[in-house]
Amino acid sequence: MLAEAGRVARAVEVLVKRAESDATACTDLIKALAKQEQIALQRAHGRIEPRKRFKKHSPQPLLEKRPRSQLYIDETGKSQLEPIVPSFFSLGAVALPEEEVDNYCAAADGIKLDFFGRTDITFHEPDMRDHDACYHFDGDKKRQQEFDEAIDRLVADTKFTAFGVGVRKTAFEGEFVKSGVDPYLPTDAYALAMVMLLERYVDFLAASPTKRLARVTFESQGPREDAEHQLEYARTLLEGSQWVPDSAFRNWLEPGLRFTPKQGSDPMELADMLSRDIYEWIRGDCVTVPKRWDSFSRKIYCRGDGRMGKFGLKVFPDSDIRERIEEHRVRCGASPQN
Repeated sequence: MLAEAGRVARAVEVLVKRAESDATACTDLIKALAKQEQIALQRAHGRIEPRKRFKKHSPQPLLEKRPRSQLYIDETGKSQLEPIVPSFFSLGAVALPEEEVDNYCAAADGIKLDFFGRTDITFHEPDMRDHDACYHFDGDKKRQQEFDEAIDRLVADTKFTAFGVGVRKTAFEGEFVKSGVDPYLPTDAYALAMVMLLERYVDFLAASPTKRLARVTFESQGPREDAEHQLEYARTLLEGSQWVPDSAFRNWLEPGLRFTPKQGSDPMELADMLSRDIYEWIRGDCVTVPKRWDSFSRKIYCRGDGRMGKFGLKVFPDSDIRERIEEHRVRCGASPQN
């Protein structure tokens, strides 16, 4: 009840601010509810880190000339309402230090030259795992296996950190959107996944020994869709989320998204592979083992117990499969729950 009341109060605060009215009363109420919610959560989950844990905020991050962390995000599935039941949506993202981007592209180009004799091929799921299109190799099983092994090595050898969000849309739409039980959450699966992914990415940036400013790139879907995603991203930087304040998003993330279509060698290819694996994993109720799941799981961001935004992969909603989620977190290095 405290969490629900807090989310309602924050939603009201956002609306009041958009109307350019005084939101002082809402802010005071949110602080009081947050304190009580913190006590309740601490009893349930142990120590909960405060929203103010993101320190060293700069009034102008661009002047600090920090090195960049490059985040590439791709999706699998449709974010809109669908008649298909059950339905799912996933975002997969890989974060690379800027100096590693060229290393990935060179390694990917090498594989393309070996197997196709050219570099203008784009690695794309699910054709790769199904050995369709150019990955069929005229039915040569040995060549198909060699290609799979080369891609496995590419994933293993590339220095990236993995993030992702899997939205179980049928449950999300039924439990949250239609019921209106949580007015603070976005009602669009894409916007929801974006916020949850960025929360975890900012935690990673703040906890990393090398302080980097993030440059976020999405796979382009089209002018209108790109503009909609830019709007949701800007909203997150201006309004924050339940767990991460707006100032933290602005301190660690560049203020504008970048967009790129799938073409040639680009780390977006890794995000494409990861988003497909996340989609397959949640579609299988988090018990299936997709094509490269073990390799990607070893690279998922994890800090401490992996709870409350400290693990790079989020499944939502997860109330009926929480034990499976916890088992996966522990396998990825999270401290088991006491």
